[in-house]
Amino acid sequence: MKRLGALLLVGISSLSLSAIAQNALKKGQDLVAPLRQGGHVILIRHAASNKSQEDAAKVDLNNCNTQRNLSREGRIDARQIGQGIDTLQIPVGKVFSSPFCRAMDTGRLAFSRVEPSRSLNYVTNSSADEKKAASMLKPLLSNLPATGTNTILISHSTNIKATLGFVPEEGEALIFKPEGNSKYELLGRIRAQEWSSMTP
Repeated sequence: MKRLGALLLVGISSLSLSAIAQNALKKGQDLVAPLRQGGHVILIRHAASNKSQEDAAKVDLNNCNTQRNLSREGRIDARQIGQGIDTLQIPVGKVFSSPFCRAMDTGRLAFSRVEPSRSLNYVTNSSADEKKAASMLKPLLSNLPATGTNTILISHSTNIKATLGFVPEEGEALIFKPEGNSKYELLGRIRAQEWSSMTP
């Protein structure tokens, strides 16, 4: 009984710490001023995808017909993300994306430019793939952007969960302060629809 009580206490403590950590994250409006100064990494899960589609057993990255693509809502959200960031005068430097079409299209619609990066490529839920995904994503989150700019990374739920332990919404942005050497601090989260409601 004592052991069970101790385990329950640990569980409750973990939940409390998780809640405290979530509450400590900055709200969208509070992130505008820091983002306008540059020096951050913005990790975005690709915008809303068409759930009636599935990736083929063997995906051809050069053929979007073999992949699940953005839905109509996702294309709208991607444009709103870009328009919101532009309206808020947040400087965007490098834009990197998973080479999957739904991620690349998110980048093109939001920022009109995007560079494919295998380090952000979709991975399965296998433990080996998740470990590899985390090892590739962590350095990108910790890399300092060019002075006065913010780096954009666009990836997938499995990659983000493997690295951070949770899954953001489609189109949701996670704001990081990079510290180098695979070290970074998560400052806050911004949903796709929130960008248009924030003010400079």
